[in-house]
Amino acid sequence: MSFMKYGTIEGLSKKDPFKQGFAQIFNHTKDNLLKNRIRILPESIGEPAALLDFIDYDFCLAFKTDGTGTKVLIADQMTEAIRRRKKYQPREIERLYECIGIDLVATNVNDVICLGATPLVLSDEIASGHYTKFTDREFVNGLYSGIKKGCDEANITVPCGESPTQVDIVKKNTVNITGSCIGIVKPKQKVILGKDIRSGDAIFGLHSSGIHVNGLSLARKLIEILPKGYFTKFGSKTLGEELLTPTRIYVKPILEMLDKQVPIHYMSNISGSAFRKVSRAKKPFTYVIEQLPQIPEILDYLQKLGNLSDKDMYETWNMGLGFMVIAPEREEEKMKKIAKKYKTNLLKLGYVETGKKSVVIKPKGIIYE
Repeated sequence: MSFMKYGTIEGLSKKDPFKQGFAQIFNHTKDNLLKNRIRILPESIGEPAALLDFIDYDFCLAFKTDGTGTKVLIADQMTEAIRRRKKYQPREIERLYECIGIDLVATNVNDVICLGATPLVLSDEIASGHYTKFTDREFVNGLYSGIKKGCDEANITVPCGESPTQVDIVKKNTVNITGSCIGIVKPKQKVILGKDIRSGDAIFGLHSSGIHVNGLSLARKLIEILPKGYFTKFGSKTLGEELLTPTRIYVKPILEMLDKQVPIHYMSNISGSAFRKVSRAKKPFTYVIEQLPQIPEILDYLQKLGNLSDKDMYETWNMGLGFMVIAPEREEEKMKKIAKKYKTNLLKLGYVETGKKSVVIKPKGIIYE
C-alpha cells in the first residue's frame, strides 16, 4: 500500500514512521527527474496513481503499483483440498487462479483510469517461496489465462515481469502477486485531479462484481471456521468460488465516457477503506449518499456471519460500489447508456455539497470524517 494514500506529503500521519520515511525519500529525490525534463505532477500526490509530467511534451504518464493481497490463499487452500481427492479435472484448479490473474490487472488499471489515463502496459511480479510453484501447470495455466483475459478487457499488454523464488520469505505453497501499470494522458488538459469538483455535482457509482480484492483477510477468518470452509454451498457455487469472483474492470466504460466528452470531475476506485474513498479528493466537500447500490449477496452473508455493524461494513467492503464518478447531474442518462453497453449498472448515489470533508450515508445514518 503506497504512502500516497494519505494525501499530501505534509499530511502524512505522524503515527506511521515507515510511510513517513518513504515520504522523506520522495522529497529528497523528486528533483532527480528534472535533468530529464520530467517532474512528478505535485497535484497527483495522494491520488490513485502518480503522474509523470513530461515538461516539453503535451502528455503525462500515470504510474501505479498494486497487488491481489491474500485472495490467492483462498485458491491455494481450495486447490489443496481438490488434489486430496486424487480424481479431479485440471480445469477445477485452473479457474481458481484465472480469477486471481484478472484481479491483478483490475487492481492496477482501475486506479490508473481515475486520473483520466488510458492504461498501456502492466509489469507483474509473481514471487513464490519454492520453485515448484512455477512448475505447477494448473496454477500457471490458470494464472496465465486470467492475466490474458484481464489484458484483453483493459486493452493492455504485459511486456515484462519477474518470478523470483523467495525462500523463507514467502510460504512454500503460495505466491505473492503484484504488478505495476503505466497509462497515458494526452493532452495534459485531460488530467483529472478533482480541481473541477463543485457543490451540486452528482455522485455516481458503478456496481461491483462482489468482494473484489479488499477485506479478504477478514472474510477468510470468518469462513475458515465453518465446518466445510470454502466448500460451503452458496447458491449454485461454493463460498470459495464466490469470494474468487474477479474484480470488475472499468476501463472500457470510463474511457468511452471520457471519449464522449462527459465532463468527469473526479473518480475513485473503491478498494481499501471502501465508502471512505468517496471523499478521496483533496477539496473539502461533504459527499452525501442518498441511495445505496444493491449489496452483493456474499457481503450480506459475511455481515450476518460476523455480526458486523453497518459502519464497519461500509468502511471495510465495497458493499456493491466498485467505482465512483463525480460529474454534473445532467450527464446521468449518457453515462447510464455507456455503462449498460458494457454490461454494468450506473446508479446516482447522491451529491456533493460545501461543508466539512466527510461522507454522509443517509440511509444508514453513518458519517465518516
